[in-house]
Amino acid sequence: MRIVSYADEHFRTTDAVADAVLRYSMLLAQGSSSDVVRIPVIRDQDQTWAQIIVGPASQITTLEVAVDDDDATLDDAATVADLSRRADELATAQAPRSAQTEPADEADPFDLDYLD
Repeated sequence: MRIVSYADEHFRTTDAVADAVLRYSMLLAQGSSSDVVRIPVIRDQDQTWAQIIVGPASQITTLEVAVDDDDATLDDAATVADLSRRADELATAQAPRSAQTEPADEADPFDLDYLD
């Protein structure tokens, strides 16, 4: 489990959610974009949801904490899948694309057969 700190608030969530939020936030920052994410958290021993804005100005930190029995009930699979999908889409869109040009149909200057 981790504590996610954002804007003077602290939310307890799973390692997988914390990692997904950090990765997505980093990719948004690289693209100078932002988004709102909704993550499952435990607050006052109850599962609830937190919404946070992530992007270039986000100052998010995580801190590993001891695992309690209650933590096992935090359902994060859908959230992690959604954040991973969004991050993968950004990573693909931001991937540098090389200018692949076809080689010109020029004669090889070292092949003298073309002079015949």
